[in-house]
Amino acid sequence: MLNGKVALVTGAGRGIGRGIASHLANLGARLVLVSRTPGEVNTLAEEIVQAGGSALAVAGTVSDPASVEAVLDAAYGAHGRLDIAVNNAGIVEDAHFLDITMESWDRVIGTNLTGTFLVMQRAARRMKAHGGGAIVNIASIDAQGYDGPQASYVASKAGIVGLTRDAATALAPFGIRVNTVSPGWVRTRMVEDFLSPEQLDYMLHRFARVPMRRLVEIGEVAAAVAFLASDAASAVTGIDIPVDGGTLATLGVYESLPA
Repeated sequence: MLNGKVALVTGAGRGIGRGIASHLANLGARLVLVSRTPGEVNTLAEEIVQAGGSALAVAGTVSDPASVEAVLDAAYGAHGRLDIAVNNAGIVEDAHFLDITMESWDRVIGTNLTGTFLVMQRAARRMKAHGGGAIVNIASIDAQGYDGPQASYVASKAGIVGLTRDAATALAPFGIRVNTVSPGWVRTRMVEDFLSPEQLDYMLHRFARVPMRRLVEIGEVAAAVAFLASDAASAVTGIDIPVDGGTLATLGVYESLPA
């Protein structure tokens, strides 16, 4: 499905990013794994290579233009091209709207939105030179609805969706497709640490917040990314695919989780 394609994944060291990278490697892509914490991507790269795949681990900070250029230089130095870029790196900081500091706001927007923009723009400039590529940005269903005291996170993810649509129209003439995947509640360590067992049980089974009554698996998010990155989606650009177990269908039906 992706045999020989060169795919860059940011935030690849853990959680959803790690799952996406592993899935693309299983489909034959040659991976460039990016993380601020090189130990995690080094381990993943070793696992991919031991399984017969190709992976290069690169330390990088997506909010730093010079670091992004260095990451892309490493990718092109190793492979001479880039076919797929997946912008997954992101952070969240909880705070009531009235209590958000500028430092916190800048960290979240800088990593999630500015970081996505920088990788998109720099990758697209290089993709244009060799006839195109596919960019997949990881947004969130939070871009479309309230989900707690996370205004900076919600703003960043809504910005990614809007940025993707604009970039899709701007880059289409160069053969570059740009789409987003918006996960809902995904079974990751972060989610399981955030929700108590009682809250998780309530959300999934007693309140119709997730109609499918289960968490989304990382592999299901990765499968949506792989589709958008592949030639199977050759006429698909500027769209957002929610992978949320039906959660967006319940928008407007809210109730606080138990404390």
